[in-house]
Amino acid sequence: MITFDYLIQQVRYHKKSIIIANIIAVFLTIISVPIPLFIPFLVDEVLLGKEGSFIATVNQFIEVGSPEYYILIVFVLTIAIRAISVVLSIVRKAYIDRVVEDIRLNIRKKMLAHLSNVSMSEYDMLGSGAVSSKMTTDIASVMKFLSGSIGNITVQVLTLIGISVILLYLNWQLALIILVLNPLVIKIFIGAFKKVSKMMKERNKAISSFTNSLTESLELFNQIRVQNREVHFTDTVNADAKDIRDRSYEFQLTAKRTMSISRVLLRYSNDLFKMIAVYLVFLGDMSIGEMLAIFVYAGMVMPPIHMIIKFVQDYHDAKEGMDRLNDILRLSVEPKYEMKRDPFEELTTASIELKNVTFAYDENKTVLKDFNLKIEAGEKVAITGETGSGKSTLANILIGLYSISSGEIFYNGVEVKEIGYEKIREHIGFVLQSPLMFNAMLRYNLSLGKEYSDEEMFNALKIAQLYDFVNELPEKLDTIVGKNGTKLSGGQRQRLSIARVLLDNPKVIIFDESTSSLDNETENKLLEALNPYIADKTVITIAHRQTTIDKADRVVKLKTKAEEKEKMKKEVA
Repeated sequence: MITFDYLIQQVRYHKKSIIIANIIAVFLTIISVPIPLFIPFLVDEVLLGKEGSFIATVNQFIEVGSPEYYILIVFVLTIAIRAISVVLSIVRKAYIDRVVEDIRLNIRKKMLAHLSNVSMSEYDMLGSGAVSSKMTTDIASVMKFLSGSIGNITVQVLTLIGISVILLYLNWQLALIILVLNPLVIKIFIGAFKKVSKMMKERNKAISSFTNSLTESLELFNQIRVQNREVHFTDTVNADAKDIRDRSYEFQLTAKRTMSISRVLLRYSNDLFKMIAVYLVFLGDMSIGEMLAIFVYAGMVMPPIHMIIKFVQDYHDAKEGMDRLNDILRLSVEPKYEMKRDPFEELTTASIELKNVTFAYDENKTVLKDFNLKIEAGEKVAITGETGSGKSTLANILIGLYSISSGEIFYNGVEVKEIGYEKIREHIGFVLQSPLMFNAMLRYNLSLGKEYSDEEMFNALKIAQLYDFVNELPEKLDTIVGKNGTKLSGGQRQRLSIARVLLDNPKVIIFDESTSSLDNETENKLLEALNPYIADKTVITIAHRQTTIDKADRVVKLKTKAEEKEKMKKEVA
């Protein structure tokens, strides 16, 4: 899980960089905070002619005969110190930014690693837009806090400590006023930021909902337009956008109101501090130079306090953000089984057997119950049934995408737990009814990152009846197919998906309505070309077309719950 302890652990991996950054922060404080002390030296000793240590110290190194030179010396020292501070600040920020970005990368890797192992039955219930939102908005909230905690808060705290020490040196009674009032203001607003952070959580939820609606609407835009439902989906997305506006407005208003009130109270304490300083000068307990220096330090106190208040808000925002990220990490992962036996080794195909298999999306939706099926090696089986009978679910179970609730599955007599899903997917090809495509070249959509020669790809395309089409394209395999293959027809996408599976040379092939978009002539040519390739392979076809069903050795019909109930009624009668 992503927790504050996890963040601390990540920071410890960069201990060297953090130590260097903190050393620089200490040095920056030492050289920067004392700069306003030049004011009382200049005013009291140079301008008003009072005795002091500044002129005596300068005269030990160089004889200065005119007040202008003392002012010039202070000016040059100030410029030098500020220049050094800028350079060191840049170096320090470089160290901190590298640490923050490394941790950001590690969090993303952790999230993606978990998502890659999430059970597909749960993953299918996720909205890709919601996941994208969490991976951007909520990670940004966490990293904003982390950047502040290791990047700014150290500097601000050290600055406050340095200012406090100097204020106590100049006038400890006056220093106590500002050192007591400002922490009280901070304490008042820590509670207020909890409410603000909860509002931010609600805003981020609204952003997730909007992103999800927008992503799905854009992905299904063709279908939406075909069904003439643009107005409905536009209204849905607009409603989510309006929700973001309302929650963002409420969040921003409350946050700004809280920050504004905190600034006012801090300024009140600062004004009181200054008035008391003027009064002490009037009484003769403080010099004019010291008063001016205290005025400068009183102003310098404000930014660190504002940063600390902002840090408290970032803390609560990060806490809410981590909770939302953990919603993803709480998703169940598919079981991992170590491969103990390889039932596919040195064999051309595999038999499949399901014993008392039960699968349910949740306790209220059982799709398969005590299901039994045996498919011999090399057998061609057609799976039929009404919508909702579990045909595609069965295909997902066989490939290991859906984890069964109970029962056993065997390949060549070896149970899944002895094989492992990775090995199963290595030898089972799954051709989807609606294959997904990357907005990339045909070459990449065929190989999906594996290394194949052009000859191998074109051979697969010949079997899939797509060779002539690809060969006539100006860019051939380097042709960009568009988002989700929009430059291809539905039949071309299906055939490209078949060619993709053929390249892997699986020992079992599952076709899930994989020729539904093809005309009869193209389908017949495809099946004829496939026959030599699948002759010795086990083939499972989920189909509605009678011509496809007739080519199977055996037909297995799955029944819906309604059909099962009707059958039981007839048996009872």
